Amino acid sequence: MHIDSVSAPLLVDRLPSGVVVLTLNRPDRLNAVDWPLYQLFVGALEDISRDRAVPAVIIRGAGRAFCAGGDISFMKQMYEGEIDKAAVQDLQIRFFNTQMGLPQPTIAVVDGPAIGLGCTFALSCDLVFAGENARFADPHAQVGLVPGDGGALLWPLLVGPARAKEFLFTGDVVRAAEAYRIGLVNHVYPSDEVFDRAVKFAERLARGPIATIQAIKSLTNQTTRALSEQFIRAGMAMESVSQESEYHRRAVKAFLAGDPVAF
Repeated sequence: MHIDSVSAPLLVDRLPSGVVVLTLNRPDRLNAVDWPLYQLFVGALEDISRDRAVPAVIIRGAGRAFCAGGDISFMKQMYEGEIDKAAVQDLQIRFFNTQMGLPQPTIAVVDGPAIGLGCTFALSCDLVFAGENARFADPHAQVGLVPGDGGALLWPLLVGPARAKEFLFTGDVVRAAEAYRIGLVNHVYPSDEVFDRAVKFAERLARGPIATIQAIKSLTNQTTRALSEQFIRAGMAMESVSQESEYHRRAVKAFLAGDPVAF
């Protein structure tokens, strides 16, 4: 389960312990998600879900970011009709359902930005280990979009409805120390330690009663899984409507004119 090319947008490595490390590997774009990366990522999760030899999964980003969200090229392809929006929505539903139903415990290692869809990738994991430079935000509202990718479900479950609404309404950034204080992440470590800490924890789980741990995960995820199918479909529908708003169209034009990496 190893992709040999270091230039591949997703690296999949199995450690001697059996723990699988998924690395979002577009560091020059802050690991922003384009269509190929999204397909590979969801496909890898689906493969892992069927592999009982994998005891735990770590998800991280290459370079100085976890994931900066959706790449502008991806957004442009959708707006120009090169990629069918329905196909994107189907993939988003597959991602969320697979991640919520994944038997193995998952740990996100976040150092640097985890923004928008990238933030959803991180918060959908069972545990989040943050480096000192971690930053979390869901700025969909800033560009007139409903966060239909699952963020509007995960934030309230993690930090409570009132705090979640504040961050989702504004897109304000939550830095590592604050994320720990409000319960968004499990641990904060120095940047040069955080990945090794996550590996040690994942391998501790691998040495434990993994069938019991997986059963506990399944039980504690029941509420989220019960909500997720209906929620994600409704969220995608609302996001699709918001994509047609004049506010969003103006935001996209401004965004394209400035050629930023992602939102």
